[in-house]
Amino acid sequence: MHSFLHCKLIQNLYHELKIDKGKSILLALSSGQDSLCLLKLFIDIQNITDITLGIVNIDHQCRQDSTINTKHIGNIIKNLNMPSYIYQLQPNQYSEAEFRDMRYQIYINTALRYSYDMIATAHTSTDRLETCLNNLLKGHNFDSLHGLVWKRKLYCNIDLIRPLLNFTRMEISWFCNYHALPIWFDYTNLHYQHRRNRIRYELVPYLQQYYQQDLEKHITKFLDNTYYDMEYLRQQTIKTYYNIKHPHYIAINYHILLRQHVNIQIRVLNLFLTYNGTITLTEQFINKVLKQLKNNTYSQQILFNLRLNIYQSWLYIK
Repeated sequence: MHSFLHCKLIQNLYHELKIDKGKSILLALSSGQDSLCLLKLFIDIQNITDITLGIVNIDHQCRQDSTINTKHIGNIIKNLNMPSYIYQLQPNQYSEAEFRDMRYQIYINTALRYSYDMIATAHTSTDRLETCLNNLLKGHNFDSLHGLVWKRKLYCNIDLIRPLLNFTRMEISWFCNYHALPIWFDYTNLHYQHRRNRIRYELVPYLQQYYQQDLEKHITKFLDNTYYDMEYLRQQTIKTYYNIKHPHYIAINYHILLRQHVNIQIRVLNLFLTYNGTITLTEQFINKVLKQLKNNTYSQQILFNLRLNIYQSWLYIK
């Protein structure tokens, strides 16, 4: 039976993601409800879309039931007649960011080795809401509110896609219950030392009860409306950077930079230093450099073994 969610996924593939028939997609799965919903939907529509599928799963070994969970996933996929790749990370002390970086590197390596065009994750509209609130509360910049987008370039000719990005958790729960999918409950989702869990189970229900019942719908609308604003700023940043960068050396013309809007100044300087230095910069450092450039009081700065110097109208990295 094809439900309204099957139709929604097909609509997303062709209109939101603009995926051509005959493409190959590597499904990044866990055994949670979002992942199993993604797997079931893609299997059901595979003949319609003529898409080649593969499955990748990573056992992080960070829960006591990790090994049993991996066996559970193996039981799910063993009869699917589908290429599957299961990895296990060593149980060391990694931060959430480090886990995420390692996970995506494994996805990329697998896609490259076995010639997949895209990697699909099971992020939903609810994840989008939680990511927006989480980054907003951390005081991150405007771009971070759009941490989850439909499609982005992950590596060379490999795209990362999120086909369920307009699916709500309620819709997915209904689908999993209707089809009796063997969901594995992740008990760490109940641990409130993880910031996202407290947002999910306390902040979001509070906002829905006292401020906006259709919170997810309205936040999604806000993100859709501001996405093109963000993209415009990103494109202007890249355009300005290419216009002011030195043709031969690692440098930018800071005189031209200072004639731009302050938002573009910050973005271009951050792009210049991050791209050429592969480091993460603080807002305080960026503002300090800009202030000294404007006041013609710039002194040599050394940051993470990067030396910034000024010669004539150029700001150099040495």
